[in-house]
Amino acid sequence: MAELPSPKNLLLPVVLAFALVFALMVFPPVGALIGVLSPFPLVFLYLQRGRQVGMILVALVFVMLLMMVGVNQAMLFLAEYALMALVLGEMIRIQLPADRCILVSTLATGLASIVMLLVLFGPEGTSIEEFFEGQIRAHFSQSMVAFESMGENKAEVTDMKAFVEQMAGIFAASYPAFLLIGSLISTTINYGLIRITWIRLYGPGLFPGPVFSEWLCPETLIWGFIISGAALFFGQGIVSDAGLNIFLVMLVVYFTQGMSIVVYFLKARKVQVFFWFILFILIFVQPLLIGLVAGLGVFDIWADFRKLRTAPDMK
Repeated sequence: MAELPSPKNLLLPVVLAFALVFALMVFPPVGALIGVLSPFPLVFLYLQRGRQVGMILVALVFVMLLMMVGVNQAMLFLAEYALMALVLGEMIRIQLPADRCILVSTLATGLASIVMLLVLFGPEGTSIEEFFEGQIRAHFSQSMVAFESMGENKAEVTDMKAFVEQMAGIFAASYPAFLLIGSLISTTINYGLIRITWIRLYGPGLFPGPVFSEWLCPETLIWGFIISGAALFFGQGIVSDAGLNIFLVMLVVYFTQGMSIVVYFLKARKVQVFFWFILFILIFVQPLLIGLVAGLGVFDIWADFRKLRTAPDMK
């Protein structure tokens, strides 16, 4: 029978996870940067102490949030962070490959977040797109107030408001994709931190499979990229909206594969970490470079830049 952790050992990750989530809710600009890490201590204890302890930790954090910030925020914690911690912990525990762990956790948390938002905040009689458009307008409205309070040029603020009015519908149509992409990024960050920490402390036993620089996207996903692109540019109505959402997710997937190729060659050329940092900053602040890296990921299917795919036996 596994030894149960002491109350002190159980309390520390609860307090840490609660602090991260609470920072996200009370200080959104800063908390958004650290709130994404709230599943990390929960997953780590899930793996270290077992499924039962992991569920107890989630329940304790939920109760603390319920008492401190109310039912809505506590329910969002369950959908966005607790579910991620439990699913990701279980996927790692059964030693699935990294991409499957991240995929299952992303789908679970992304879809749960969409449903929870609609249940908690969507008024009756409102369509999904109208609900998301209302959310986007509310977020942009808060941003405009912040810009005005900072003394920004009134003409620039007016131009930004006009741009928001024109783009709100497009952003609303793609809001589900942004939620899934947010879940993907959060899951990937937490998985990477857990992998690094666990391997340093206990070895690679729970983390089979190749390192990130050797990751290959399943080749069949290219059809999702092609079909969604065709639906986006040639479809109308719901077909175009569905194509837009899938196309955005596919872009992120192939951008990730492109980044794995970049990392592979940086490691192969033994480039100093300082230059990695400079290159990554340039990539993430330049839309053109983001597109080039995503294109690198797409064309790797045919070019096989890292020569990682095994050619079929010729008979």
